Amino acid sequence: MIKFTIDGKEIQVEPGTTVLEAALANGIDIPRLCYHPELSVSGGCRLCLVEVAGWNKPVPSCGLQPSEGMAISTHTDQLTDLRREAIDLFVSDHPLECVTCEKAGACQLQKYAYEFGVTGTSYIFETSRTLYQDDNPFFIRDHRMCILCGRCVRVCDEVVGAHAIDIVGRGFHAHIATPFDGPMIDSSCVFCGSCVQVCPTAALMPVSRKGMGREWELERVQSTCGYCGVGCTIEYALRDGQIAYAQGLPSGAVNGEFLCTKGRYGWDFATSPDRLTKPLLRKDLAHQMGLYPDEWSLPEESPLKARGSKPEDSFIEIEWEQAIDIAAARLADTVKAHGPDAVMGLSSARCTNEENYLFQKFIRAAIGTNNIDHCARL
Repeated sequence: MIKFTIDGKEIQVEPGTTVLEAALANGIDIPRLCYHPELSVSGGCRLCLVEVAGWNKPVPSCGLQPSEGMAISTHTDQLTDLRREAIDLFVSDHPLECVTCEKAGACQLQKYAYEFGVTGTSYIFETSRTLYQDDNPFFIRDHRMCILCGRCVRVCDEVVGAHAIDIVGRGFHAHIATPFDGPMIDSSCVFCGSCVQVCPTAALMPVSRKGMGREWELERVQSTCGYCGVGCTIEYALRDGQIAYAQGLPSGAVNGEFLCTKGRYGWDFATSPDRLTKPLLRKDLAHQMGLYPDEWSLPEESPLKARGSKPEDSFIEIEWEQAIDIAAARLADTVKAHGPDAVMGLSSARCTNEENYLFQKFIRAAIGTNNIDHCARL
């Protein structure tokens, strides 16, 4: 273990731990923009500078590994001036449209501009990047808001492995681009949205986010993604019951804050008018069971295939308890009348491994048949 001090607080860490990691683990907040715990060190934003006793110049804490007895200061007058100057430079090329920006409240540049009292730039304001690209149905790229922190590039390379984007150009004309600045669909992008997740500003925003309000106006609901059996933790941001976007959480035990394309963008079924929210029972069976007053006969063409048919034309809604009881009773009657091999079980890739195990056990041990298959398509 290595012993050293941060702001007078003695800390012990394993070799290989950086000063920034040690500080955050011990409740000491150091400003940072390009740093992300899941990505490699960049050191480009210069906000995480710290002073080391005996050293001539401040150094970025994100790449600094402590040595025995090192004394580090994270908040001094000099560091405050340097961080304020860095923010000043960022906003000299970044429109301060916070009053109308939909990422207001979650933008890290806005957070630090407030913290260091930067209300505008002391330099001549000039926007070097003016591209606004909405060339895909998932996210928007507003280059005016980009601060070239490189998070999106690193997550695409290091976590996703798609290598779809990179920083191109030099100096004032540098920007994030696909090969030859072509449409995103023509690149190797898999549209997982991980770049959107890690972007600290409004440079990358979900298309579904537009017009849904600012961050503090959104309700947060945590759930488990239902697209496969992995069980990723997912958080939905809602406005008036409508989903604005979905994202992962750093606390997610399985996935951290990263999601696949389906998990991040495949939630529109939740508010689809065709979504079934209650079990349905065919009217003829419901009449036989005394749940529907009128007689009804099954037409020659299946109601499921008839064009323009509505569920209420052929089915009635029942409660879940009733549906389970009916299914269990008719399953038992079928086995008694025709034997267990008259039954087949079809499991789903959306269930967890444990649920699929229990289902096959039920079919084989309780029903007594090996007629079981699995749909592995999502």
